[in-house]
Amino acid sequence: MELRNSPILSIIQDLLQNSSLYPTKTCLVFKALVAFQRFLKELEIVVRYLIVLTILLTYSPLFAETFFYGKLLGGTQQVDRTMNPAISMNGLFLGNWGPAIEEGKGIKLQELEGQFTAAVDPYFFANFILSIEGADGSMSPEEAWVSTLGLPVVSLKVGKFLQNFGKNNLIHTHAQPLIDRPLVNQLILGEEAFNTSGVQADILVPLPWYLNLSIAGVSAKSSDLFSAPKEENLANVTRLENLWDLTDATTLGLGISYAFGNNLASKLSQFLGADLTVKYVSPKGRGNWAVIWTNEYIQGWRPGLLTLAVPDWENGFGFYSTLMTRVHPTFWLGGRFDQVSRTSSSTDKRNAENLIIAYVPTEFSALRLQTGVTQETGQETKWQALLQLNVTIGSHPAHAY
Repeated sequence: MELRNSPILSIIQDLLQNSSLYPTKTCLVFKALVAFQRFLKELEIVVRYLIVLTILLTYSPLFAETFFYGKLLGGTQQVDRTMNPAISMNGLFLGNWGPAIEEGKGIKLQELEGQFTAAVDPYFFANFILSIEGADGSMSPEEAWVSTLGLPVVSLKVGKFLQNFGKNNLIHTHAQPLIDRPLVNQLILGEEAFNTSGVQADILVPLPWYLNLSIAGVSAKSSDLFSAPKEENLANVTRLENLWDLTDATTLGLGISYAFGNNLASKLSQFLGADLTVKYVSPKGRGNWAVIWTNEYIQGWRPGLLTLAVPDWENGFGFYSTLMTRVHPTFWLGGRFDQVSRTSSSTDKRNAENLIIAYVPTEFSALRLQTGVTQETGQETKWQALLQLNVTIGSHPAHAY
């Protein structure tokens, strides 16, 4: 309601200007009306502010959170929301069939993974990942680590984490290029990957290309890779990772990894790895042509394990080569060749070839079909087929490049 040009106001002002023509009581009434007029003008301003505030609270959640809860209610809700970590949950649903699947055939919940990540303060960053295995429903901390922020030259990490050995070991189950891990990772590094507690230092070497040196001291007792007899036994994990930009759309990555530590026989186990990755992603952005070619070789020496009550392999090596191609904004095609050999009382050799087609409408969901064959020494060729639904909800951090 616009009151500035009101005819009532004009009459009142005229009467006040000619107040000598009217009795005193009448003038007092007119003065009261003017005061009421001023009140209405102030009320009009207040109503307008309330209307604007209502629109902002309704259509701007960020304004509602920072102003309404933060300012008017003492800041309780603002602090709670700001300090909450980024929370996400990933679910893997798997169906697998074929004689190559030794156990767990059929349709099942493969894994649930919950992740909580946030900056603790200006000095530390925390990442906690809880994993629920579908087979028995047991929950365990897959990773729980804290890293430093802002230190010059070096970054430190402490806790339980996937070790920086090779290319594939750092990749979680739901982010694997194919549904299952390469054979060499399963049979040399372990089915659950090389994952243990320790302290890691990363140094970004100042060179014209990306060069990261990672050195870690980790528990050799809790790692299945070493299974050292004493709690205080430590293993060393070192990795040198290079990355070059060949073109604006193509990168070349080369990594060398080495790990050593005492094993269950109190002898020195050693592992050596090398990986080569070529990645092309169209500069036109997501949804365009992309090719990723990954190759990795791993070799391990574990002397003394044949003398144990339960003998285990002593020498082993293997490699895989994976090629993934995005042929459509929502479709990927790919394949992987695996070969691994382990020597214990006899030599066990395995080869595998797998093909995959993946429907990936967004980064939060994927439906993947994989099929392949495995040849093992002294056995017939076996086939397998795997169908996986992969969904993620919440704020999930980006994966390693």
